[in-house]
Amino acid sequence: MGNILAKSLLGLGLLLVIGCTEDPDILYSRAETEAELGSRQKALDYLVQIQRSSPKYTDAYLFAARLFIEDKNFPEAINQLKRGLDAQADSAAITRAIGEIYAERGSLEEAYRYLEMALAIDPDQVESHIGMGCILHEKVLYKQALEHFEAALTLKPNHYDAMIGRALALRELDETGKAIDQLNEAIEAYPMKGPAYGALAYTQEKLDLDPDGVADNYALAVRLAPGDQQIWLHYLDFLAADPDRRTVIKIHQRYNKLFPEDLDGYHRLTDLYLELATSESLSWLDAARQQCERALLLDKNDHKSHASLAKIYLLQEKPRLAVLQAQLAFEIQPSAEYRELIDQAKFLME
Repeated sequence: MGNILAKSLLGLGLLLVIGCTEDPDILYSRAETEAELGSRQKALDYLVQIQRSSPKYTDAYLFAARLFIEDKNFPEAINQLKRGLDAQADSAAITRAIGEIYAERGSLEEAYRYLEMALAIDPDQVESHIGMGCILHEKVLYKQALEHFEAALTLKPNHYDAMIGRALALRELDETGKAIDQLNEAIEAYPMKGPAYGALAYTQEKLDLDPDGVADNYALAVRLAPGDQQIWLHYLDFLAADPDRRTVIKIHQRYNKLFPEDLDGYHRLTDLYLELATSESLSWLDAARQQCERALLLDKNDHKSHASLAKIYLLQEKPRLAVLQAQLAFEIQPSAEYRELIDQAKFLME
């Protein structure tokens, strides 16, 4: 009798555990934990369980799509979201998410189409208005973009992305004063976020306003938003005219550490080292060569780095090595510049 009771209680306990694990909120929390621990497959397993037991649980499709996006598997991310549409989950949120994926992939027409559908379903979606504004801005339709950013701000005043989007649209519409006012409002509302400082610096730079203030705003922007590559690139362009090359080099080095896959970062730093090598000391050539070697590890056919190595060997009076590197650059990307580099190296060999 005791064994029978024990088995009955064990069976009841298992039923309770199974019933508990089928609670979508609990499963979703476990999926979040697994994802944070790096176990994406386990996270996906939990999300699939939710989709089967609670097919209208919208976040299960959105979260699964994000995991596939992180793996650069965009088709499967879209498939996940379309499964949510088939299951009649929140169609506005899911349609918007599909549009955002297409936007991230650069498919602006598809992105526009899905965001337009999302707004048709729910015209009060702030994020959809912002997404539409960004697409229209990219397509140089600034007036229409402004309308969407202002619609987002009407729905949610002081939304940071909407304020910046509105400012950028105003700037392109030559309403620079209003753009600067909007960016200052964004900074006042969110003083510890970087993008508004970057946008303000870029706007001030184009107006030739207060170079020291521009430099300070760029420096603050990249400190507060170190992962925003676009701000960095504007900052580096601004620094091109700075006579303090050693300080500029330090800033470029920070950029390369943050974005080690950007070949242009190595090219820019190589050029700076070559500049110092010709104006100060040939000892800078080793640093220039290291940048070329790092770039070639990423892409052995990087013609710019081969050409830079040729210049380095010329300065070191090693014309045979210079010819080899210049020829490699020319074979990869035939150009008059590289042809001249070959001729120069051959002349020194004579």
